[in-house]
Amino acid sequence: MKYLLLFFTFFIPSSLFCQYYLGALDENYQEIYHKVEKPLAMARNNPATFNQLPGFPISFLNDPNSSNFRNLTLEDINDDGIQELLFSCGNILYAYNNNTPLWTKAMIGTGIYPPSVADIDNDGDMEIIQVTGGNGKDGRVYAVDHLGNDLPGFPKNYDNNWIITTATLADLDVDGQMEIIFLERNPPNGVLHILDNKGEIWTNNWPIQVSGTLATTPSIGDIDNDGQKEIVVASTTTLYAFDLAGQLEDGWPVEDNNTQFSFQSPILVDLDGDEDLEIVGAAHGIQAQFYIKNHDGSDFLAWPFFVPEGTWSFTTPTVINRTGDYEIIMSRPSLDAQFLNDKIYKWDGLGNLATNYPIENDLGSQGVIIVANIDEDDGMEIILSSNTFTLDGNGFINAFDMDSGEVVDGFPLEVRGYSHLNGATIGDINGDGMMDLAALCYTPNFDSRPDSNYLNVFDLGTPYSPDKILWNTYKGSNTRDGNLDKSVVSSISTPHIEGVKLEILPNPIYHKGSLKMELSGNLELTGNLISVNGQFSQNLFQNNFTKGVYNYNLPALIPGVYFLVINDAKNRVITKKIIVQNQ
Repeated sequence: MKYLLLFFTFFIPSSLFCQYYLGALDENYQEIYHKVEKPLAMARNNPATFNQLPGFPISFLNDPNSSNFRNLTLEDINDDGIQELLFSCGNILYAYNNNTPLWTKAMIGTGIYPPSVADIDNDGDMEIIQVTGGNGKDGRVYAVDHLGNDLPGFPKNYDNNWIITTATLADLDVDGQMEIIFLERNPPNGVLHILDNKGEIWTNNWPIQVSGTLATTPSIGDIDNDGQKEIVVASTTTLYAFDLAGQLEDGWPVEDNNTQFSFQSPILVDLDGDEDLEIVGAAHGIQAQFYIKNHDGSDFLAWPFFVPEGTWSFTTPTVINRTGDYEIIMSRPSLDAQFLNDKIYKWDGLGNLATNYPIENDLGSQGVIIVANIDEDDGMEIILSSNTFTLDGNGFINAFDMDSGEVVDGFPLEVRGYSHLNGATIGDINGDGMMDLAALCYTPNFDSRPDSNYLNVFDLGTPYSPDKILWNTYKGSNTRDGNLDKSVVSSISTPHIEGVKLEILPNPIYHKGSLKMELSGNLELTGNLISVNGQFSQNLFQNNFTKGVYNYNLPALIPGVYFLVINDAKNRVITKKIIVQNQ
């Protein structure tokens, strides 16, 4: 249900102002829009503009009561070297290659969050998991192959209850197969499920029920360094950490009558180097806060920091590592017609606020905050959505230099539709080697017209390379596991060291295989073989190579998924996925 609240500003020359809406959200996914007059502080930093790729924007029918959250998913699902656009609008799951649909899938319920994508069954192909629900809608768990066909055992139906947020994909028992972890809304309770990739209940310890509405996508990691993974998730009132038997970890749950959790799915990371994981997140309520918890639920160092003026923040944290030290980025938007000072914060792991922060951002944001070098300088930029949109239904994507806080040339970028709780994703959408920005937006119309989604894709005019992107999607990866304490490698082969050609023979391999590497010039290279779960790692070579062809025998490997990770002296990287199967 959409609500429209009207506010007016008097005695101000209209030539200095334009009319905008400001969006807010409550815990029941109800959107509220304020009609306001706002100064033209959002004028572009300079006259530079970016053009949409041919065929964009593309429009789709939207569910008027359950709009999209957290943008879309980019992944090469057909192994053609080009990232497909994966997203839902209403009850349709779409897979687009550039501006052309690969396939569509009708579903029961509304797909609100972006799909999760990984090779969950270790067959060398990607699978797509989309959950559905929405206000007044029946929910399902869909798992489809890269062609859009249902996997055996799916979809799953739990009394038509809403399956809330999105699914998390993780190999919980380190057997080379990924489990599917997701939440069922069953008022007044929430249910935490784990399925194997055939749709069966993972163990007889699951599912488990908790009081309240589970409202964050689960995060998975060995938070206490005991050799077993834990599941961190929150209801609207309580933060939980469960072991794999469904039992609460020591010190949990954590709750405060003045603090609530919704939509701000936590990130797990070892900030202090002690080999256990800290839990980084945000909370709203009477005491809205940016928090970090130790593995036992206690507060980490000087955290939490209470949000100034108590403004609610639904932003999921962005956590990056540029120079060996972690940086934590979160935002605080305005949620009323007074336009408080919207801010973007960046701290180090100890809680020290970075120089030039907070950044003033009068557009506001509650969506995904990504970090990438989009303008060919030597630094990174912060790119995020806006909770402001124009009367004619256009929204904005803003970008700031990460160190200076200055608005990037050509931004804010005006997009078709309202970007609000979504954001942007960076990739090479059309395969031309240039960087593109994709944003899934929507229009909340307040008349008889149906609401619409819009798929925007802009050419940013700079060469694309995966090493220019540090954080690019909801929770940092398409598995949505929120875990930074692992070997982070691409889910596809993404060569971007010039003059290197790789071939795994055969691929998939059976127990043993070989690597053929062809170099067109002299390079200093290091090659490591890493299992997808991070349990196995072996150095293959570290050498100053001359032009030529090199062959290496791979070690004997148990069945599973591995990555060959090659770095050069400039810390550029190639990743190559290796599938090991039983003969």
